[in-house]
Amino acid sequence: MPQLACFTRRAIRKRWLYQRLVKSSEPTSRLIPRWCLASAVQLGVAVLAAGQSRRFGQTDKLAASFRGRPLGLHVTDTLSTLPGAHRWVIVANLEHACSSGWQEAGFTPVLNPSSERGMGSSLACAAQMAMQAGVDALLVALADMPLVPLCHFENLRERADSYSLRASHNGISPTPPALFGKDHFDRLASADGDEGARKLIRRADFIDCPARLLVDIDDPETLASLS
Repeated sequence: MPQLACFTRRAIRKRWLYQRLVKSSEPTSRLIPRWCLASAVQLGVAVLAAGQSRRFGQTDKLAASFRGRPLGLHVTDTLSTLPGAHRWVIVANLEHACSSGWQEAGFTPVLNPSSERGMGSSLACAAQMAMQAGVDALLVALADMPLVPLCHFENLRERADSYSLRASHNGISPTPPALFGKDHFDRLASADGDEGARKLIRRADFIDCPARLLVDIDDPETLASLS
């Protein structure tokens, strides 16, 4: 049902744009909304999968089964349908159990040799890949957030440009996924530790998403309760 609702909203917006273009004498560039222009933006997508997962115990969290599939593959499966994106997954181990599934979804595993330093080091790796690829914006997601729907990623993508700084919001606090324009890549590339990443996200403009869809799975209890 959530995917159907997203499809319906997109169809309504496309019909609205068509009617305005046909009936109006205004220049086309003044009528085309930002969500349509975003298709011309070169987008990079990075899934951060190099966390230490200390609260999950000795088990590899991302390899754990969630609704019949390894937890770490859900977000890449969802994002694989996002068009026109360069895709990377930032990992602590290139031989991870999910590596083949990530590659099947169109993602290139990229080693973060400093993964023990926190999320900021993975963001830095993602920003470096984005700069090398010459993309205009970078969409960042977490591999342990399997319930984020495609329509939310599309909402972020539709706001992509070189100066974007946007994050999701669950009604209480900002959270990934987040979108960074290339104007922020230098700062991302120098981010270090989890707190550095949080500071960047706190400065962002927010896009709401239901809290139940922005859950990150940090422990076996949460995994079991949502399975």
